[in-house]
Amino acid sequence: MKIKLNGKEKVLNNGLTLKKLIEDELKTIEPKGVAAAVNEMIVPKQKWEDTILKENDEIEIVHAVQGG
Repeated sequence: MKIKLNGKEKVLNNGLTLKKLIEDELKTIEPKGVAAAVNEMIVPKQKWEDTILKENDEIEIVHAVQGG
């Protein structure tokens, strides 16, 4: 299936959860300081595991970093 991730098209396997996508993209299972939205709706972390991505979803992942 095709989705848009942070404005770029990406092809994924069907049935992928938002949690798995974030883990794969950030290369970690402890995503601290991360926020995610699907189709412009913020998804709370406790719902990432239950959020199954669908064809043409638009996902934004924001990762806060420290520094100046």
